[in-house]
Amino acid sequence: MKKSNRMQWFLGTFLLLLSFFFLYTVNAWANQTVGIIDCADETSVRGWAWDSTNKDQPVDVKVVITNQSNGAIAGEFHTTASKHRDDLTSQGTGNYGFEVSVPFHSYGDGSYLVEAYTNGQKLTGTKVYGIGTVEPAARLIPLGNFKTTAYCPCRKCSGKWGGRTSTGTIAAPEHTISVDPRVIPYGSHIMINGVTYTAEDCGGGVKGNHIDIFFPTHAETRAYGTQTIEVYLVP
Repeated sequence: MKKSNRMQWFLGTFLLLLSFFFLYTVNAWANQTVGIIDCADETSVRGWAWDSTNKDQPVDVKVVITNQSNGAIAGEFHTTASKHRDDLTSQGTGNYGFEVSVPFHSYGDGSYLVEAYTNGQKLTGTKVYGIGTVEPAARLIPLGNFKTTAYCPCRKCSGKWGGRTSTGTIAAPEHTISVDPRVIPYGSHIMINGVTYTAEDCGGGVKGNHIDIFFPTHAETRAYGTQTIEVYLVP
């Protein structure tokens, strides 16, 4: 009888823990937002975003511009990701684009961090926009134009490696890039589109002047595609 009670207690505890795990998993995936900032130029910031649990419902986007020299917020803009983009129709309606007008010319000389958020989550593709003469740029060492592509931890992109890099670290968005270590040594800090990455991975298809940028989702890698970009070594 005691053994039976003990078994019932263990079973009840197991089911309770299982229910907590299920609820946690559901909540964790409840607001899975995918998106990226595509571009920040002299007049606007553009990108796309959607809620992967309900792609038919446009999501609200907040764009924040921060002065990197003093940390002050220069501007905050709100919009909805509902503009149609032909390059995203394979993901659903294609109505996932956003664009906000930003008066960079009124901010004065300096370096400005461009970030975007939706559903409390930060979008990838953070940009840095420079106005006038920005002193830190003088220290950058141009490496020339590189072919840039994108990868994620899915099996199609990374196989059995998942999110682990060839140097033993865990890949992180806006941080990890895969390089040809004969061209860019491991540990190098490389600036691409204003974001500083660390060379800590390699890949069979990454040869010569080719950099593979890590993203958290496969949808973002497909949206990024292939781009030729001038990159810089950050000493």
